[in-house]
Amino acid sequence: MTWLRDWSLSDDVALRLLCLHPAGSAAHVYRRWPRLLPPDIGVVAAELPGHGSRLAEPPLHTMDEILKQLCAEVGPLTDRPLVLFGHSMGGTLAAELTRYLRRELGVTPELLIVAACEAPRREPRRDYARWLTEDGILAYLREMGGTPPELLAHKEFLELTLPVLRADLTVLAGPRPADDRPVGCPVRLYLGERDTTVREDRALAWREESDGDFTVRRFDGGHFFVQEQAPDVVARVRADVEHLLLSSGNTGRPS
Repeated sequence: MTWLRDWSLSDDVALRLLCLHPAGSAAHVYRRWPRLLPPDIGVVAAELPGHGSRLAEPPLHTMDEILKQLCAEVGPLTDRPLVLFGHSMGGTLAAELTRYLRRELGVTPELLIVAACEAPRREPRRDYARWLTEDGILAYLREMGGTPPELLAHKEFLELTLPVLRADLTVLAGPRPADDRPVGCPVRLYLGERDTTVREDRALAWREESDGDFTVRRFDGGHFFVQEQAPDVVARVRADVEHLLLSSGNTGRPS
């Protein structure tokens, strides 16, 4: 697999958790998660071109390019129930991938979990285009937090970071696929209590994407609470996944 990092601790998993990283980040932010989950929950993380171990590859600039290639590798994972988790930009990608899987493969994930992310189809859309200049990207990094000030003044760091982050923000600023139906599955929204970058009203619009089963979970921290509070976040993911499977009577095994 080129796009996916499968860190599952067992070859015989009951369910797979596919994790999508924030803008400018990489799959490694989920590397600890398998050790915090039971082995029957497989953890797979997506790594976009130009990110992490794929740094030498040119990053992609449109949602359609990402979804087409990502879906080709995610498809075989649907032999088990699939849960998608996306943080920030990863939440937007997870929602669009959910639609794409339904449209192309006739498969809908069991659950979509989005963290620190406003509903991407809420109108008027958030203006990502204002961050596409070099000064804009630096403003974006400062606004999101999580990047030490000394790194923002480090020339080599910026030379590596700016092109990748510009590509990610271009994806978010660009057109969405024409399919605008709700994702059609349960949705769990995770929010940081001190995240000033996410508007509450726009985040709660995820309810409209769900199949009617929608819940908000709140955590201490800012925009990057997913990394800062990883044990608490993963424990909540486990509880949400297990509750859903138990209530639906889905054992996680293929028929």
